[in-house]
Amino acid sequence: MEKFSEKWQALEAEANRRGGDGEAIVAAMKDHYKIYSESIYLWLAGLYDKNVGGFYYSNSGRDNEPFRPDIESTNQATNFMLSSGLIDKPEDLPLAMREQMTKFCQSLISPTDGYIYHPQWDYNDPNWKQKDSRMGRDMGWAVDMARKFKFKYPYPTANERLKASLEKSAKNDDKSNLAPHLRSAEALWEYLETYNWETDAYFSGNNVVAQSGQIIAAGLKDVAVDFLNKKQNPQTGLWGVQGGYVGINALLKISGFYREAKAVMPNSDKAMQAAIDCITSDEDCGTICYQYNAWFSVSNILEILRNIGTTEAKAEAEKALKVLYKGAPEAIRATTEKVKAFAKPDGAFSYLQKTSTGFSQKAPVSIHMTVESDVNASVIASTGTTRHMYQALELQDFFVPFFDKEDRKKFIEALDY
Repeated sequence: MEKFSEKWQALEAEANRRGGDGEAIVAAMKDHYKIYSESIYLWLAGLYDKNVGGFYYSNSGRDNEPFRPDIESTNQATNFMLSSGLIDKPEDLPLAMREQMTKFCQSLISPTDGYIYHPQWDYNDPNWKQKDSRMGRDMGWAVDMARKFKFKYPYPTANERLKASLEKSAKNDDKSNLAPHLRSAEALWEYLETYNWETDAYFSGNNVVAQSGQIIAAGLKDVAVDFLNKKQNPQTGLWGVQGGYVGINALLKISGFYREAKAVMPNSDKAMQAAIDCITSDEDCGTICYQYNAWFSVSNILEILRNIGTTEAKAEAEKALKVLYKGAPEAIRATTEKVKAFAKPDGAFSYLQKTSTGFSQKAPVSIHMTVESDVNASVIASTGTTRHMYQALELQDFFVPFFDKEDRKKFIEALDY
């Protein structure tokens, strides 16, 4: 009997019910799944460090100094396990492993400010331009790890301190504990203006969305939304002067802020069409994120429209879905071919087509330009892209897992517990 046959049948039936060609969509998706084999989780198992309790970014990061496991790779690895069907819940992992990962995460939090600091990175380096986004992301990963594995940190997190500072400031108007750009509407606006929104909207948007939790918690959501509205090109629905994948990459980041803020994104119909066009375009994918970002942008915009809840927004969402369903089989097959270009001999996927990159948010994580897979790219290439295809088609409740309990057994054996 075919693995997950009942789930495939349910997916086909639901796609038909929604007006799509269920048989063609399932056939394309089954071909897509062929690029994910046991090699990806066996490779991942080899990146876990029992002595530390975390996952390395790649093999060269594992095998060379001064690299160490990091919280992003660790969180992404566990997300992959859960999203792929490799495990159903964290408790499916060995107890000793869960305890080690808990200790690893707890060891990284600063008692001074509640942020996550890795011993292998120099946070005082004045040339580290993406330190804010690195720290913002790692705070998010830390919170997610605690949620999944049900543990608490020994000190209040930066987010918890921010919330406490806001409560304190509400009483005595003292915002000295906040980051300077979060102390007032004017300060945030000036901070956002320091970024290049014309020719580097991706980098600019990345820095904003990485701090979305702090911006929203500081009560400055509307300021950021107003700023982004003013920077948007109303003719394209995008940000900056570049179109194609570069424009969509920026859209992914910026639409993510609107989604988190539950705010209306102007010209969402134009942005949606630009993302859909990119999925099947002949434009080369510069990184594994490009195709992922296009699907993710579509699902972001749909969620934004659903959050608005008006009759007009719902109608706009349905109109976009009809366009998407009509071309879904072609879009899925195009995605399969674009993802395959990043496959590597060690079993998974790399960030660039020919090599991996040795930096994550400009933090050194491995030997730069090595022909190898990396955790970030492999998760994006597999469960990340695939789940966003389902989500963009609003079929997330009918997701067919990659792996089953037999795969789980092989994975845990490879971890050598």
